[in-house]
Amino acid sequence: MSYAHHSGLADQWDSQAPLSWDIPCPHTGQRFLDSLPRLSQVMANNRSYSDFDIFKATLNAPDFLTTLEARHYLTIAFSHYSIAQIQQFEQNLDWNWYRWIKAHSGNIAGALSLNYDLLLETVLRKVRKESYSFQVNHHGYGIPLVKPHGSVDFEIVPNSISYSPTYPLTNYVDLNDTGIIKLEQHELLSARRQALCIVPNEANKYINYQWVRPANQALNTALKSCTHCIFIGISYWDCDQPEIDNIIGALPRSAQIVVANPNPPQEMLNKIGNRPLLIWNSYSGPVDEKNKLLMLKTSNGESLAQCMCRSGLSYTHCHGVGL
Repeated sequence: MSYAHHSGLADQWDSQAPLSWDIPCPHTGQRFLDSLPRLSQVMANNRSYSDFDIFKATLNAPDFLTTLEARHYLTIAFSHYSIAQIQQFEQNLDWNWYRWIKAHSGNIAGALSLNYDLLLETVLRKVRKESYSFQVNHHGYGIPLVKPHGSVDFEIVPNSISYSPTYPLTNYVDLNDTGIIKLEQHELLSARRQALCIVPNEANKYINYQWVRPANQALNTALKSCTHCIFIGISYWDCDQPEIDNIIGALPRSAQIVVANPNPPQEMLNKIGNRPLLIWNSYSGPVDEKNKLLMLKTSNGESLAQCMCRSGLSYTHCHGVGL
């Protein structure tokens, strides 16, 4: 949301209302929702609902096909959104989160995203920080980038389930624990054999899949030696809490936790408890009132001096604030 507002992308692409986007069907070029009759029916039956509540309603449908159509819609819709992000990213390198990640790139040990789009991947690629998500066709080095709810550039391994996908769906393929491959940008708008996309408000059905479990294990290993962990814009929905709680639990007690959110969830703050905690609630991102980056490490990548008050925070972000 921060990037969309900074770049102007939000004017055309409201990520809180993806069902309003003008998404064409990969096969016909016509309105994609016209090829997804079950999802369209849920929309018609719940006209007063928000988009997220409509997706939640698909989870209560009498069969799994409605949720399956929702997965395909979200995958293709956010593929269009990701391409729009990539195409105009070079014109928005003054975005504060990009500046911040670039400044800290040498210290980043791992990342997890619950989003479907490729913004984080685009940022990491631009700052030349290698990452991988346990796809079978990836190089396998760099930091673990965990996307446990799926991603628009994930597809099941071609020889695992072989058929030609079309819309409207005639083959109902879902929740198969296969390996995954990474799609290239020119492949993102193609029909998927299995859309890998956990629907909003859905508990993660992929949690023990062969491309999620080892990714989480690799991240947990990295977390054990982390000095800081930054949660950016996390809503802490009920369905996501077990995964977020796992990250908090894997951190050393001395690790400084940053919650970057204009409206930090109180339940999440309660879960963090008395651990060293910073809250960045500026809509402008990780900057102070003078638009100066809030650094967690020195320019050489070294830790900042601890505050003598024993808060567990660095002096810069504790009693040294404003000095």
